[in-house]
Order: sequence, then C-alpha cells, then structure tokens
Amino acid sequence: MKVLHVILGKADKNRPNGVNQVIAGLATHTARLGVPVSVLGLAKSAAHEGELVARDGFEVEVYSRPGPAFRAALRKAVGAADIVHLHGTYSRLNLRVGRLCAELKTPYVVTLHGGLSPARNTWRNAWKKDLFHMLFQKRHLERAALIHALTEEESTEALERFRPAAMTVIPNGVDLSDFPAPATNRAQNRPIQLGYIGRISREKNLDALCEAFAQVNGAGDAQLLLAGPDSPESAAILRRWSAHGVGFVGPKFGDDKRAFLAGLDLFVHPSRADVFSIGAMEALASGVPLVISRTSDASHFAGTGAFILCEPTAFGIARALRRAFNCQAGWPEMARRGRQLVESRLNWNAAATDLMAAYKNVLER
Repeated sequence: MKVLHVILGKADKNRPNGVNQVIAGLATHTARLGVPVSVLGLAKSAAHEGELVARDGFEVEVYSRPGPAFRAALRKAVGAADIVHLHGTYSRLNLRVGRLCAELKTPYVVTLHGGLSPARNTWRNAWKKDLFHMLFQKRHLERAALIHALTEEESTEALERFRPAAMTVIPNGVDLSDFPAPATNRAQNRPIQLGYIGRISREKNLDALCEAFAQVNGAGDAQLLLAGPDSPESAAILRRWSAHGVGFVGPKFGDDKRAFLAGLDLFVHPSRADVFSIGAMEALASGVPLVISRTSDASHFAGTGAFILCEPTAFGIARALRRAFNCQAGWPEMARRGRQLVESRLNWNAAATDLMAAYKNVLER
C-alpha cells in the first residue's frame, strides 16, 4: 500500500497550523508501521519547485505555486499511489486532486478537520461557503472513497451536509515520544498558573476565557498565560485584559512548549468550534489538568474523568474554573486519567493504526 497526502504546507509540526501538525503525526507513524507514505505540498516558502523536505520517516515534495511543474508532479504522484489522502474543506486544490483521482481511478480519502462546523462561519462568508459546497464540494465529498471525521460530533455535522460513501471516526493524537513523562512536581508557593496554547483567533473564544478568568481572579492571585502567534487579536486581548492577570507569551514549540506546559497548574481550551484540539491533548500528555468546552468536541471522552467540561461562554467557563479551583486536591488524579487517555487512545500510533485499517477496507471494496 502506497499512501499520498496532498496538502497546503510542508507538514511541519512546529507550526501553529493544526492541519500540518496532524499530517506530520499521521505520516510519521504511518511510516513507522512500514507503510510507504509521501507528501506533496504547496507552500509559497518553497526554496525551489520540487524542493524535498526531510521529515521523520517521510519526505515532503514542495512547490510554490500550482503551475505546470506542480501539475506534472501531482499526476505522477497520484498515479503511483494506491490511496490519496486530502485534508480540509472549501479547497479548490482538493477539488482538482479529486477529479484527477477519478480520472486515474485512485481512491481518495478526505479528512474534514472541523471545516463544516457552522460555528466557523460568519455572516460575511456563510453564503459563499454554502454556494461553494452545493455547486462543487458536495459532489467531491460524496465521491470520496472514505470521509474521515476526527470526532463523533463532526460525523453528525458531516451527515447534515452530504451523504458519504463511507465514513470513519478516528481522533487526532500526540506523539508520546515528545511527551515521555508528565510533570509531577510543580513549583510551590507561587500564583496558580492557567494556560492556553493554540491559534489566537475568533473561534478559539479567548475573550470569553479572559472575561471568565477576570471574574474568578478577583483576588489577583492567579495568572492566565496565552501561547500563540502574534496577531491583532492577541494585541487586543492584552489591551483589554492584562490588568486582570492575563499575559501573552508568544508561540511555543518543541522544548519551549514542553517547558510552558510543565509550568502550568491548569490548561483551559474554550473554543466555540474544534475537534479536540491537539494543544489540549498535549496538556493531558503533560499531566496538566484540563478544562475544555463542550463545543471543542470532547464530550464523548467526558466519562474518563480526564477533564472538566464547560460551556463556551464566560458564564460557563467561570463556573468550570470555580469548580476546578475548589477541587485542587483532585488535580493529580485528573492528570493521571488524562495521561492514561492519551496513552490508550489519543496518540498518533493509535490513530495511524486505525487509519491503515480504514485504508485497507477501502482498497478491498
């Protein structure tokens, strides 16, 4: 079995783009299972057309634009693959690749990556997305050999928009080799530190998180640290909330990210639309107690006791934070269960193993 991923980007896990992090994890662990995997990417930062970027167990062939060189490479790669894996929605590139797969009779899989969530639409772009979906995307998705939803909730959103030929639900994960052991001995006699890591954008709902934190931090003896790329949104958040103990620490990757997570007492992921964020999974892997919104698609794991679930409003987040603060004695047990959930289910080896089985079912049909 030869697997080809076609993407926007270079499959760099040390980037804020969550889709590239996912592809890096899946491709690495697919290769570790002994399955040949290649990645063809479009990125303006390509050093030259056809640049080869070495990753862990696979290479990314990168082109700066969808010109003749890319089209020739795409046709060759799709023709050589047994199965093609596409990522995301509302993508002209995916439509082009899907048509080529149909021409060359190569089955393709689409991972939705939360793209069909109504909460990701705004009144300015909703009608454009609806029109694109009805005219182009619906047929493309229904022609796919397999639709890959990342959460049970996302499968419901998909079934409301189109009728897949086949669908599977396989969650994202983390690389346990990046988080070999959770932090257990955090510094004492210091302010409680809450944290968030990820994109600083509207759907991540950080204003509601900051408002909730300000409500519960009346004594000013806690800190909320936000890690993510600089943006107009991060500057606006600081102007509004820095006086209430909110700080911005910039993007964190690799050892810096692990050190940031190790210094936290509580991780909060308040998103209005997500598919169980990798940042939240990394917090669980690091042994950090987690508060996560219901709309982050974590509810089907709530029975594990690995986190506290909240509503994505300042009111709901504040209620969850008060609950967490009032049960600090239970944080070690919550952290243990979170790590156990990652080790048993939310890791790239488990995801890649399940995905290989799904590919095999496609090819045997």
